[in-house]
Amino acid sequence: MKTIKSKMNTLMLAIVSLLLITSCSNDDDNTPKDTNMVDVGEYNLYTESLGEGNHTLVFESGLGDDYEVWYQLLGLSEENQVIAYNRAGYAPSELANNDRDIIQLAEDLHQVILSKSQNDRVILVGHSLGGAVVRYYAVQHPEMVEALLFVDPSHEDFEVVTQVAEDAGVDFFLGEGRPEIANEYAQLIENFEILGNLEPLPDVPTIVLTSVRDRLEFPENAKRWIDSHASLEKGLSNFTQVITENSGHYIHVEEPQLVLEAIDFLLN
Repeated sequence: MKTIKSKMNTLMLAIVSLLLITSCSNDDDNTPKDTNMVDVGEYNLYTESLGEGNHTLVFESGLGDDYEVWYQLLGLSEENQVIAYNRAGYAPSELANNDRDIIQLAEDLHQVILSKSQNDRVILVGHSLGGAVVRYYAVQHPEMVEALLFVDPSHEDFEVVTQVAEDAGVDFFLGEGRPEIANEYAQLIENFEILGNLEPLPDVPTIVLTSVRDRLEFPENAKRWIDSHASLEKGLSNFTQVITENSGHYIHVEEPQLVLEAIDFLLN
């Protein structure tokens, strides 16, 4: 009986040990998720950092988009470091209680870069509202910027948002259960005022991709859109504007090869 009891005790110890090992293994599996979260103060932002190399590419999404909108470009991580993240409220990033104007968004971007970048300077890629964030960031932190790529960026000379439209947009997104979008939408008018008073970009290689496909029906609007993007050239010695009719506002989704070619130009 003692022998049987001893064997039972040994078996129980083995089972407990196995459970402990499994538990530790599961904890290890969860660790990468923790390392993807960047503490920017009162909240954490989900960040993907892929690859390594002599260049760091940082992607800034437009209003309503998370980092996955850049999925066709993440292969650049084979030879470079690629950083893409979700702004506050875009799950699994935590929701923020502060104002979501481009000043705060640029500060969040700065903390992500400081936390994740392997290089002293980065190549910033921004779409739509993300382009406005990148523009503000570049002016405030020129020492951090190697080059700039704007993908059909928002611009204060073209965008017209009334207070009524802004309020209606906020109510709509709140009703849809998207407070993160509502919080950013609520700052549109202020953002354009901030951009209107912004200094020119730092003199680094800069490319602007401009889509006119969805504006061709109204030639005057298309010209204004082109001209608003062209105005970013002020003070720059290396500036290129590429105008496309083959894709709409989401150039990086519909015409990713054009974006890849622009990035390749900046890298080389």
